[in-house]
Amino acid sequence: MRIYISADIEGIAGVVTREHTRPEGFEYQSARIWMTDSVAAAANAAFAAGASEVVISDSHGNAQNLLLDRLPKAVQVVRSWPRPLSMMQGMESGEYAGALFIGYHAGATNPDGILAHTFRSASLREVRVNGVSAPEAMINAAIAGHFGTPVLLVSGDDVCIEETRALLPDIEAVTVKWAHSRLSARTLMPEASYELIAEGVQRAIARRAGIVPYRLPGPITLELSFLYRQPVEYLVMLKGIERLDAFTVRYIADDILDLQRFLVFALGYSSNLQ
Repeated sequence: MRIYISADIEGIAGVVTREHTRPEGFEYQSARIWMTDSVAAAANAAFAAGASEVVISDSHGNAQNLLLDRLPKAVQVVRSWPRPLSMMQGMESGEYAGALFIGYHAGATNPDGILAHTFRSASLREVRVNGVSAPEAMINAAIAGHFGTPVLLVSGDDVCIEETRALLPDIEAVTVKWAHSRLSARTLMPEASYELIAEGVQRAIARRAGIVPYRLPGPITLELSFLYRQPVEYLVMLKGIERLDAFTVRYIADDILDLQRFLVFALGYSSNLQ
């Protein structure tokens, strides 16, 4: 039984401001520990529930947040960028019994939720899939579903949990903090959250047979609304990209993997890359 973990930082207990999410920020080193130990709790619970292999995607910022010497030695970790499947890289490597979303957050257009955004807060105003505003959990769940893998659990703040369960009603969910605003929350202590995550993972794996994969059949319409005009002006020079307004482009993807590859390109390409 193989288990996949996609880990972000904004939905980790104790994390409430941008400073927690950046290497130069106040308490970032503490936030890295909280994130790492949350993931370790999920991985250890998966092993205890019978997992033979756990693959973890470090999926925040520079994708080098997890402290490897604090993780179980039996796990494997996907690190750094670029990677075609972004937060779900490694999912393509074989059959998984289920995926776990640890430290997730609400989408960009949600009026509530700690540090709510979709993929790149410095670039994107909104991501829409088939006309619906899409959080990261939606696209990532569809990637898992493409490979026949159900999402079994999500952890994060209460707004993220509500948003994700509206999309994936059968999954287990672990609330580790309650949002007051975009930059304030009432939070569990990290140690307490680890226990709840472990318990949630064990429940989720025990009933994995009753949780179906989430699928988005192709073709899929992707609309990206940027904060600034210039990315749009460049992207529409590519064949197949339609400009909807000053800030928005549309791309018709063959399937969810094609959609994700376009997202990675649109958000990552620069001629100054070395």
